[in-house]
Amino acid sequence: MRETVHCIAQSEAAPEDIWAVVASFNVDWHPMVAWSEIEPSTAQIIRRFPGDDEGGIMRERLTYFSASDHTMAYEMVDGIADANSYKARLKITPSDTGSTLTWNADIDATAVRVAEIAKGTTEIFETGLSALVNPEEVTPTPAPPLTSSTLAHLTLEGTPRLGLTVAPEGLEQAETICLFLHGIGGNRRNWDPQVTALAQIMQTVAMDLRGYGDSTLGFAQSQLDDYFDDILSVMVKFGAKQVVLCGLSYGAWIAASFALAHRDKTLGLVLCGGCTGMSEADPDERESFRVSREVPLDAGQTPSDFAAGVVEIIAGPSASPEVRAELNASMASIPAATYRDALNCFCNPLEKLDFTKASFPVLLMTGEHDRLAPPTEIRAVSHRFADANAPHVTFEVIADAGHICNLEKPEAVNAQLARYLRIVSPPSKKSPKTAKKTAKHGRILDAALREFSKNGYSGASMQAIARRAGVSKPTIYQYIGNKEAIFAAVLDQGRTTILAPLKDPADTSMVAVLWNFSWGYARYVLAPDNLSIARLVIGEAERVPDIARQFHEAGPARALNGIAEYLETLRADGQLSFDRADLAAEDLWSLILSGPRSQALHFPQNLPDDAALTTSILNGLQVFLRAYATNPTTDLNTLANVSQQTPPRRLT
Repeated sequence: MRETVHCIAQSEAAPEDIWAVVASFNVDWHPMVAWSEIEPSTAQIIRRFPGDDEGGIMRERLTYFSASDHTMAYEMVDGIADANSYKARLKITPSDTGSTLTWNADIDATAVRVAEIAKGTTEIFETGLSALVNPEEVTPTPAPPLTSSTLAHLTLEGTPRLGLTVAPEGLEQAETICLFLHGIGGNRRNWDPQVTALAQIMQTVAMDLRGYGDSTLGFAQSQLDDYFDDILSVMVKFGAKQVVLCGLSYGAWIAASFALAHRDKTLGLVLCGGCTGMSEADPDERESFRVSREVPLDAGQTPSDFAAGVVEIIAGPSASPEVRAELNASMASIPAATYRDALNCFCNPLEKLDFTKASFPVLLMTGEHDRLAPPTEIRAVSHRFADANAPHVTFEVIADAGHICNLEKPEAVNAQLARYLRIVSPPSKKSPKTAKKTAKHGRILDAALREFSKNGYSGASMQAIARRAGVSKPTIYQYIGNKEAIFAAVLDQGRTTILAPLKDPADTSMVAVLWNFSWGYARYVLAPDNLSIARLVIGEAERVPDIARQFHEAGPARALNGIAEYLETLRADGQLSFDRADLAAEDLWSLILSGPRSQALHFPQNLPDDAALTTSILNGLQVFLRAYATNPTTDLNTLANVSQQTPPRRLT
């Protein structure tokens, strides 16, 4: 049976302020969610969080995302018993007084469960909307900076000859490449800002289409299949098994057509200022389009003669003189034969695009002032991809840009491309079987953490852990072992999480690393499940001393050793001075958190907020640096600057 939940709320806050809270897709802001995390190392965005009191884990996949429209849609992966499908959408729109928040869900479940699921969904939505009406001030975590790579220019010999730009320089082999295709009035150099900036995420290649730039025309009129052959030739050149295609306008139509025809070779698809081309126009419209643009060619003109007029159409109102000059130069350099060849191909599409074949994530972008592919048109195309169940669809409007948005607003376009490529990039060479095992191992540890926190070590059973994890008892024994081994694995995972900022620091500054470690440590040990385990172990210490000993040795003691090892490296570098690293480590974690943690252990309903934690961590690090830093004045000044950053909202 099907049922729909529809909840709505009004807020005086601006849409962008509310969106800042939910944009990460993590739901740790929700009052009913004890913890939440985004699953790592997937080509999709999946969040998981605790379900009901029985310890089930909810997993939901982001299916549609638009920061421009403040809209996201998601669907259940697993976690709701007897539900066939569960699809939801959250949208924030501006109103006269601030914002209107709308949260919907379409539920398909068994007759005996659908009303119960809808009731629970209503409670979750209404509670969440109440929290979002007055959103906390959130400073989004900045994306890693993009650093420029050196470009190289190559020629792929053959008929036609293909001109290429590649990054990083020296690129010869790559299992996956991001290939850029330009528009009908451009060339591959229009993509230089993207090729150089994104090569650190995925090897990048820009190609001159047939007859453009350093490429030559073929022996006959170009057909769509010819462009497909050129894309495949580039893949063979670099030994690429899969490609992310990024096309603009004419190039977007070619990219979309290739991706839908060669799904096995397509890892992702990015469309800028276009998609369907003339494939959905009737024959008269196609002919009118072609003839109108061939009139000046038939009169003996070349693209250089009408380049200035084209620029006036495709450039946004704020395009700089430099951008306009580059657009004019690109158009003016096109041979008349090439322009005619492209027009004929564009106006003779083989077939309409079949969006149901999109088995890859899709990103669509267009300029706010794009007159050839306006936001309303591309937004509608994004909805068609989503309705056809593409794995993940993102739609964004590039503010204050025209048709060639990648040249007018390269930073904005690069930011969207970087986010997308980080999602679709293969995280490792793990086989699907290995990835599945890793995910199942993590699910077992999640379930064990919940079971131990609820019932303690003595009260937890292997059957209960198996039920929470959705696996059989033999599977748990196969993957990890008996209950003692599972308990040790849970504690070891915690130790690894706590020490991660020290093992692989995102910042080389000692003070910044200590600040990040302190917050990671606080977030972890103050999580409700971890506090519950600590209380239960303390309560069982006298009756079951071996468990208390295991908890200490596998958890706090090993974490303390890891901290001491890091502090030793700082002493060796001359940044700290002490006699015993173990005592300095004990001082560090006692100073930053002993008070708040002690209070949280005794008063479960009175967890410290970020303001209280900031005070405790900042004071603790100040005392620690005064005691052990070899250059305390400089380090304390650095700490004062670092502490102005917004604390992380969750562990990653």
